[in-house]
Amino acid sequence: MTRLSIFRPRNSHELKPFFDERDAFIRSFDSMFDDMLNTTFPTIKDMGVSVTKGAYPKVNIVSHDDKVEIVAELAGFSKKDINLEIEEGLLTISGKSPSCADDDKGGPTYYLRELKRSSFKRSFKINDNLDMENVVAGFSNGLLT
Repeated sequence: MTRLSIFRPRNSHELKPFFDERDAFIRSFDSMFDDMLNTTFPTIKDMGVSVTKGAYPKVNIVSHDDKVEIVAELAGFSKKDINLEIEEGLLTISGKSPSCADDDKGGPTYYLRELKRSSFKRSFKINDNLDMENVVAGFSNGLLT
């Protein structure tokens, strides 16, 4: 087995200002992009899809000849951690990562943590003419379809 050498600053807070600035930049860029998307493509709102700032999970919504497909990116989650509900015209994807419990137990020290590891809930308005008999869902390689 090869051991990886990881740079560890003497004080783990030495890099915090850099990462705080980087995170603020990413949030402002995401916000600007979301605003541009909502302004440039208002038909997305007409389809019942709300584009929200910092929304998780990230999704692709694809229109095919015979169906509309939502693909959600859920890397690191297992099928049992994800819940789907269709109620009153809303499709809701929710879940909680089992690693959230590790945080409460004083788990490992992270030097950088970018992967989403918390509960989430995201809803999409669905068309009234959805054929409920033919709704299917699958989960493979971190993608919910």
